Amino acid sequence: MTRLLAYSLRETLEIGRDPVRLVFAFLGTVILMFVLGYGISLDVEDIAFAVMDRDQSPESRDYIQSLAGSRYFDEKTPILSDAEMDERMRSGDISMAIEIPPDYGKDMRHGQQPSVSVWVDGSMPYRAETIKGYIQGFHLSYLSELSLRQFGIKVSPSYQLVSRYRYNPQVESLISMVPGVLPILLLMITSMLTALSIVREKELGSITNFYATPVNRLEFLMGKQLPYIVIGMMNFLMLMWLVYMVFDVPLTGSFWALLVGTFLYIVVATCMGQFISAFTKTQIAAIFLTMITSIVPCVNYAGLINPINSLEGAGYVVGHIYPASYYLLICRGAFTKGLGFDELNAFYWPMALAIVVLMCLSWLLLKKQDK
Repeated sequence: MTRLLAYSLRETLEIGRDPVRLVFAFLGTVILMFVLGYGISLDVEDIAFAVMDRDQSPESRDYIQSLAGSRYFDEKTPILSDAEMDERMRSGDISMAIEIPPDYGKDMRHGQQPSVSVWVDGSMPYRAETIKGYIQGFHLSYLSELSLRQFGIKVSPSYQLVSRYRYNPQVESLISMVPGVLPILLLMITSMLTALSIVREKELGSITNFYATPVNRLEFLMGKQLPYIVIGMMNFLMLMWLVYMVFDVPLTGSFWALLVGTFLYIVVATCMGQFISAFTKTQIAAIFLTMITSIVPCVNYAGLINPINSLEGAGYVVGHIYPASYYLLICRGAFTKGLGFDELNAFYWPMALAIVVLMCLSWLLLKKQDK
């Protein structure tokens, strides 16, 4: 224990004397929280659209004004030709174009069934499907109001469907995404700092102290690990303050259950950094490998955007063995679902198992004698 704590004290002193690492350790997560928290959004609002009105009748203008009055749509300059519509869709100036045919108003007055064409930018399928649902809902609502105005008959289905969301009632991406980026930030920054602490000694040659002294591999690894566990927990407390005070995302569940899960996850992150540092020899290689193994699986396989159960093949397997998947469930459960120890303790054990596995692998790969 004395040798272990000696390495922890030495690492703490090195961090305190290195302003670059010190700033990166405490401000890196804060900066990335603002970037990812405000940058990742699945809300589809203020959809830019333009109209090519070939009729210019009171009926066509009424249709356009009703659409422009919705908070989901933002009307742009009218389209004058097919070529202009194609160009503006290609350039991204608009996401939706509406073409109203000639004689639209005349057909409406004579009780016929005129049609309008809606063109949607499908380069982002999720957004395109959402826009399609919005315009279909608007069209049905407009027909119902038009029938009521002209004939005094309200067209409505034989049932009324009312949606209520149990969690996140306002359906805001911020409430879902901000707790979701905590696993990415805590894993990436903590594991990167831990990996660099060992690889840096390899580059500078100070690793010879480990080779020449009676310190064993486990004492060396755990001694290096302790300061970064403390830094990781301090980062978590800073991020919690930002989430609550700046992003205005309430914590509805147990803070202590979240704290226990965070501690286990921080230990997992430091173990992952040690595992990477055990077989890399340069700081550049450690940085790139840490970023790849933290960001890519967290975004694609941990359930940040798509649920793990919707994945198939290798992605499904990675999602169930990757520790960030379980910490993401803890974060969202504690923040949005009001969960506590009774509901979240099942997610602690996979992370505890990951700690044992990663520590054993690091112990096996770290050599006591250089070749």
